[in-house]
Amino acid sequence: MTISDRSITLTPMPETILELGSSVQLADKVRQLGSTRAFLVVDPGVAAAGLTSAIEASLDAAGIEWSSFSGVDPNPTDANVDAGLDALRAFGSGVVVLIGGGSAMDCGKYLAIAGPNEGGGVEYAFCPQLDGNDQIDFATLMPPRLPTVDPYPTIAIPTTAGTASETNGGGLITDTTADRKLTFSHDGARPRVVLLDAQLTVGLPAGSTAACGMDVLTHAIEALTSTNDNPLSDGLALQAIRMVHTWLPRVLEEPANIEGRSQMLLASHLAGRAFSQGPLLGLVHAMGHPVSAVLHQPHGQTLATMLPHVMAFNLPVVADRYALVAQALGVADPAGTAEHNASAALAVVSALSSTVGTDRTLAELGATSDDLPRFVDQALADLIILTTPRYPTRAEVRGLYEAALDRPHT
Repeated sequence: MTISDRSITLTPMPETILELGSSVQLADKVRQLGSTRAFLVVDPGVAAAGLTSAIEASLDAAGIEWSSFSGVDPNPTDANVDAGLDALRAFGSGVVVLIGGGSAMDCGKYLAIAGPNEGGGVEYAFCPQLDGNDQIDFATLMPPRLPTVDPYPTIAIPTTAGTASETNGGGLITDTTADRKLTFSHDGARPRVVLLDAQLTVGLPAGSTAACGMDVLTHAIEALTSTNDNPLSDGLALQAIRMVHTWLPRVLEEPANIEGRSQMLLASHLAGRAFSQGPLLGLVHAMGHPVSAVLHQPHGQTLATMLPHVMAFNLPVVADRYALVAQALGVADPAGTAEHNASAALAVVSALSSTVGTDRTLAELGATSDDLPRFVDQALADLIILTTPRYPTRAEVRGLYEAALDRPHT
């Protein structure tokens, strides 16, 4: 599709500061938003590691009244939301500050939406069902409850180079009654300010660093191949791919390399900006979400498991796009066909996953063939599937899961 055939809306992004120590600017940014109150939603591991101590001290010194909530699971749940809402409503209005990885940021954004409104749980999340053709039934799309009051303003301080949840107003909450991840979205929940402080990522364990890095790569590749991509998202995605390929192995070799940590934090943010500028994502995410919801596995690892299989499935329809990935990875043959270079890109992505230790099968994550029917149902009903370049049938999704069950890549 040509540019002239389309409507493209480029959304202004929030103020973003990439600077060592920038997290202690939080008090100034809370005041910049017209408030003297901050409700911190903090990843429990971040809180336990004492990474918020300097931030809290800076709030105290500036006279900012604050409270902190850290009851967030690695894949945030409806129960986390209800507990957080109790704490937020007891504290009262203010700026909701998201400190942590995607789990804390997603939970915090959901709290910002639901806090000034009524209800909780997953009432503000989309819960689509399938129609007779195994596609999303849009008649079932709307959440049970819609907010009538604007969300509280948010500020994001990511502590992982992975989810890029700071770039948008959406996220995922797990409905524990169905072990299903549900999507929510509200423009008003998108952070007004983002503070990228690479010092906060230095202590991240190697396994989490690797999984988060593969999350970045998946964001970039899926943004590039989305049916709703655009030139801005393409440029951001390709730069993020270059940065991950260069810096992720180096950071794993040198965990305290602050330049590498900074590069990965920025790569994550750029990839997030790419998919938040219209493209959304695709089948890798749609298939990864059920695995993390049912098996309680890290989001980035489930994506790394599915990425090579979905890339191979998509290759016949996006060879030209994957050829661009090959260029970004430095393996494109100028004389080669798009298909040749696309295959080269797939090989490098698979090799990178092996190098960083995320080339794990579904069986290694705890899945059995008995889990596959539920995975398939949830993947087909995941909203994020809508912009995938090759829309799969039920049998094709099942086949991809079967392949990933015992093979790390094609």
